[in-house]
Amino acid sequence: MKKWKFLTAAALTLMLAACGSDDETSTKDEANEPAKTEETTTASETSAFPMTVSSLSAGSETEDGKSLTFEDVTFEEMPKNIVVFDYGFLDTLDALGVEGIVGIAANGGKGNFPEHLKEKYLTDSVTDVGSLKQIDFEKVAAANPDAIFISGRQGSFYEELKEITPNVVFIGSDNSNYVDGVFETVDLAAEIFGKQEKAEELKAALQEKVDAVKEKAAGYENALVAMYNDKKISGFDNGEDSRFAYVYNDFGFKPSTTDIKASSHGSDFSYESILSVDPEVLLIIDRTASDVETIKADIENDIIKQTRAYKEGKIVYLDGVNWYFSSNGVTTEAEKLDEILNELK
Repeated sequence: MKKWKFLTAAALTLMLAACGSDDETSTKDEANEPAKTEETTTASETSAFPMTVSSLSAGSETEDGKSLTFEDVTFEEMPKNIVVFDYGFLDTLDALGVEGIVGIAANGGKGNFPEHLKEKYLTDSVTDVGSLKQIDFEKVAAANPDAIFISGRQGSFYEELKEITPNVVFIGSDNSNYVDGVFETVDLAAEIFGKQEKAEELKAALQEKVDAVKEKAAGYENALVAMYNDKKISGFDNGEDSRFAYVYNDFGFKPSTTDIKASSHGSDFSYESILSVDPEVLLIIDRTASDVETIKADIENDIIKQTRAYKEGKIVYLDGVNWYFSSNGVTTEAEKLDEILNELK
C-alpha cells in the first residue's frame, strides 16, 4: 500500500515537471511571437502578387468620340513608383495612406488641383507630369513609374502611356451606380496596396454621409443641379448621360425636370428656364472655381429671386474643384456631401 502511494507521488512529480516544461516552452514561444507575426505579415503582403486587375471600365470613349478598350494589368509586385492623372483617385490613395506617388498632373500648381492635397503633392519631391489633358511624356518616363492611373481626360493617350509601362489602369466612373462606383475605386486601390481594413472604415464613413443626405433630400419636393461657367448656366437632370445624375439617383433629390437634353456637360439653361421649373432647391456647381460672392452677383438676379429656392434660402453653391475635377475620391465625395448637409440645415 505504501509502495503504491510512493509511485503515485512520483508520477505526480513527473507530471508537474512536464507541465512546468510545457509552460516554459510556451513562454519562449510567446516571446518569439512578434518576430513570427512580422514574418507572417510580410509574407501575406507579398503573397498577393502577381496580381491581375481590371480597369474600372472595360471600354470608354474619348471626348472626340473615339472608342477605347483597356487591357487587364498584371502587377508582379506592389507598385512602388506611381503616377496618377485622376485627382479623385489620387484623393483615395492619399486617404488610404498609400506611399510611392512620384508623379501627378499638377499643371504647374495652377488651376483646379484639390486644395486639401496641395501641401503634400505640390512639392519638388513629386514630379509634375503636365495637366489633365496635356501630358509631358518625357517627365512621365523620367519618373520611372511601375503603375499609371488615368481617367477619361487621358483616355486618348492610353497607348502612348503603355509604351512607358504596360501597367496603365483606367479609373472610370459609373453614373448609373455612382456611390457603388466610388466604393469600387476604393476597393481596387485597397486590393493593390494592401489597405483593405482602412478601405472598410472609409466606405462606412462615406455611406453614413450618403444616408444623411438622402434623409435630407427626402424632405424637399424637388431640386435642380446647374453649373455656372463664365456667366453661362448648364442644367442637369437624372438622365443616363447626365454628369450629375447621381445627385438625384444616389443622393435622393427629386428632379424638378426630366426634360433637359442629355449631356455630360449639361444643356444650355437660361435663368428663365430655371424659373420655369421653379426648384425648391437649386444646387449651383462653380465650374470657374471663383469667389462665391462674384457668382452670387450673377446668379441671384431679378429672375432667380422669383424662384422658390431663392425665397426659401435654398440656393447652395458647390465647390467646382471637388464636383467637376476630383469626383470619385473618397475624401472629396465626403466633402461634397458635407457641403449639402451644411447648407441645407
